[in-house]
Amino acid sequence: MWQAYNTALSIPDPKHPDLARYADGEALDLLTTGIRETKDEGLKGTGTAKLNPEVTSAAPVDAPTTVEVSDCLDSTGTKLVRASPGPPYSDSPGGLRRATATVSWKADGWKVTRFAVQEVGTC
Repeated sequence: MWQAYNTALSIPDPKHPDLARYADGEALDLLTTGIRETKDEGLKGTGTAKLNPEVTSAAPVDAPTTVEVSDCLDSTGTKLVRASPGPPYSDSPGGLRRATATVSWKADGWKVTRFAVQEVGTC
């Protein structure tokens, strides 16, 4: 999901097809809204966050259909920049952020259905 998000944000394109390939429901809405707002402000994303996710739970145990994931996402190498002519834009610095996600089995595969990313310094 994060790779699809980085690609879509770098264009920026809130309708990028890979977003729906890896996210659904609340997660997809959050991603597309954020990219749309970034685009409307004349900005785009650069860089890639470093990830090291860990599964924290899976249910049901016998044949999981829902998995909870936790990560200490490193957004140090990412930033928003001006994509169109306009005044200079200064993004706040990235850093280590606690990230959690719910990944659910859908008819077309595993998809992130919910996620949260906390502020810099939370891990």
